[in-house]
Amino acid sequence: MLADLHLHTTASDGDLDPAALLARAATHGVRVLAITDHDTLGAYRWRDGAVFAEARGLGLELTIGLELDVALDGREVHLLGLGVELEAPALCAHLEAVRGARVARARRDLDKVRARLGERALDASDVFVPGRDSLMRPHLIRPLLARGYFSSYEEGRDWFHENARSTVAVPKPEIGEAIGMVHAAGGDAVLAHPGYYWKDGYPIFERLASLRALGLDGVELDYPYTSSSPGLFGDGDEGRFVSALRAAGEGLSLRFTRGSDAHSPADFDRVYGPAPA
Repeated sequence: MLADLHLHTTASDGDLDPAALLARAATHGVRVLAITDHDTLGAYRWRDGAVFAEARGLGLELTIGLELDVALDGREVHLLGLGVELEAPALCAHLEAVRGARVARARRDLDKVRARLGERALDASDVFVPGRDSLMRPHLIRPLLARGYFSSYEEGRDWFHENARSTVAVPKPEIGEAIGMVHAAGGDAVLAHPGYYWKDGYPIFERLASLRALGLDGVELDYPYTSSSPGLFGDGDEGRFVSALRAAGEGLSLRFTRGSDAHSPADFDRVYGPAPA
């Protein structure tokens, strides 16, 4: 069965609500999946847990998951928690702390945007949308881009970096602590898209054994690097990396997962091909 254990909804920075995401995944032949929104389990509480009935109705096997921002050797990396309990106390307490910090950061960012680009540039209703549990920088950049303030998303990102650096610290646990939280919640801890860290010069292969010793359960082996980032993964880089990661992971008895990291219908089409009519 086709599995996709890395998907995003409107609970974080995705374009589709949980029901629409499930329907889109099913259309592309996915049968086993996990919604892994950034630092939130909100998709599973959407409309009082309607996502579980939606999954059953589509014949999908739905695993509760999320994607955590964590720290590794002074850099941010992402950790998938798969098969976690929805009401796990320590994990939920961490997510609530992150949610509060993200809200505070978004309010500061909104004030900075309006001070520099004008009061009409961005409204609170553009950012603080019902059901959006994890507020992120794209939630400010996208409406500004749509209104013509930036010519590209990258320009908007650079503008924020130059003009709206945040003074609000969002909790980001060390990876060992985050692995412990996932395990306490009954889940498996899987390092998301490790190829990006490798491309950034991080010695991921040299660190795998120590991460395994910290309790890391797996790595995201099957990921669409080339179609997602063709400028980074050209000339067969993806294939070489995946082959090396498979060999290293097998030697450490790591679990391998597959994820599209889809945020939108276009992402599904890019990874799986056009949806059937």
